[in-house]
Amino acid sequence: MWWVLADAVLAGLFTWITVVSLRSEAYVDQYGPVEGAGWVLALAPNALLLVRRFVPVTALVTATALYLVASATQGDSNAPLAIPFFAYSVALARSVRVSGLIVGGAALALSTATFYGPGEPDPLVIVVWFLLFGVGWLVGISIRANQSRAEQLTLTVDHLEAHQQEVAQAAIADERIRIARELHDAVGHAVNVMVLQAGAARLSNKPEQAFEALGEIETLGRDALTDLDHMLGLLEDTGPAERNPAKGIADIQAMVDELCAAGADIELHNECDKKVGHNVGTATFRIAQEALTNALKHAPGSHVVVSISCTASHLHLSIVNDGSGVGSVTTSAGGRGIVGMTERAKILGGQLQAGPAGPAGFAVRATLPLGPAPLPTAADSHRATA
Repeated sequence: MWWVLADAVLAGLFTWITVVSLRSEAYVDQYGPVEGAGWVLALAPNALLLVRRFVPVTALVTATALYLVASATQGDSNAPLAIPFFAYSVALARSVRVSGLIVGGAALALSTATFYGPGEPDPLVIVVWFLLFGVGWLVGISIRANQSRAEQLTLTVDHLEAHQQEVAQAAIADERIRIARELHDAVGHAVNVMVLQAGAARLSNKPEQAFEALGEIETLGRDALTDLDHMLGLLEDTGPAERNPAKGIADIQAMVDELCAAGADIELHNECDKKVGHNVGTATFRIAQEALTNALKHAPGSHVVVSISCTASHLHLSIVNDGSGVGSVTTSAGGRGIVGMTERAKILGGQLQAGPAGPAGFAVRATLPLGPAPLPTAADSHRATA
């Protein structure tokens, strides 16, 4: 509505300019007074300013034809000063090539009126027509280009926002997968130790040792509940939660001591004297934890040897049980824990093998790079659901 009102004011302004021009003494002396239909012919193009935004090409062609007839029959005046606005509307509505052809054709057609209209031909008039058409057309294509760039920027911003949301959602999903994996490792290990302690208490003939084992079970149970509550708290969106420091190679000794205190037969050999990065250290601990949990669950009472060594570029970890325990069952490679350990190694650029060792034993061997590893892909992160 505001643009229509602006065009109405513009039409009124050019009508006034046209009337003043055609009634001036200079015009009357040269061409004579305008009478009757001549006024309609001279003022009609100004009315087209009201519809130039809706039918720009039709408005330009019609106005040019009216200007052409008026100039040819009545002589040159200031009436065609509204031409730039018609050319502007066409440039805004059509492509540069199409609008250029339309506006150029209209300018060429109108410039011929000076050769057969009243008065002497004036080549300067041709220049004026092309300037009037050209100014409107150049302004129109400039604004059209700016609008196109603005639309492209808007689309780009929309795409970036959508991508940002996808990245944020993927990050949340990856974090929840990580938490689920940590929950599986930590709670599964605690439950396995509790089972060992309960078995030791059941078989013990000494009440003191049985009560001590029950105390250990209670402590482990409380710790497991604390870890569970902490992990579930991280899954909520109520705000940031504190995260416990990740465990590394230095914590493997404490884990082995804890399991041995519960009755497990584990031997640890740590011959790695190189500096190990945070991610590799955490993966080493978690792989050792999961492998020991599986060994104690599937081969209780077996002798387990944990070996850690380092070369110049890699860390080597092996967990081998001899299967000598009562009721030992060789673990298949299709368990969830083995899949999780394999993914941990792959994400860091390493590898893991798990399979039978000896007549009744089972071995897990992992090789992890000590240097920078390739960044994990999104697919790797989603598959790492130990």
